[in-house]
Amino acid sequence: MAEESQSETLLLRATEEPSSVHSVLMVLGKLLFAVLAVAGIVIGIVYFSQCPRQPPLPVYVVILGIVTLLLLFLSCIPCGDGTNRPSTLLSCFRAAGFLFLCAWFIAGNVWVYSIYPPDYEAVGHPDFCQRTLFLFAFGVTTAIHMALAVALLLALGILAVILILNAMMPYGRHNCPGGP
Repeated sequence: MAEESQSETLLLRATEEPSSVHSVLMVLGKLLFAVLAVAGIVIGIVYFSQCPRQPPLPVYVVILGIVTLLLLFLSCIPCGDGTNRPSTLLSCFRAAGFLFLCAWFIAGNVWVYSIYPPDYEAVGHPDFCQRTLFLFAFGVTTAIHMALAVALLLALGILAVILILNAMMPYGRHNCPGGP
């Protein structure tokens, strides 16, 4: 029994400590999001008044970039050392930022997809929208949709595997050592 408890403790400790591969992937992912956020801020500022067809579009790209950078920064602040409770204020800021980002993304969908395709040629015309600005906003918004679709499919796949494995076990956990 003591051996089993010790092996469970070692397994739990091993799963709690991030591997070097995990750390590298987290850093690369955060760098990618930071670069895209900074690019959005720069593109939105450079082409700020160059989309009369949809004036909020540059604001959408700038705010999306700023909030993304803020959330990336908040994700780098440690939640706690495992012995103390994580900061409630920090958790509230993260949740509020995420909810705002979701609402902003929905508004951005309306602004981006409602004018597709804009006129890229007639500068000064009411239907004009600067090509780089629109294509960046369109690409980022579409990429977010694709990432959400992949995440949903992965979650459904994991759920299906869990349900199948659970159905294949004749008596659930009753046959496992240490089970009820």
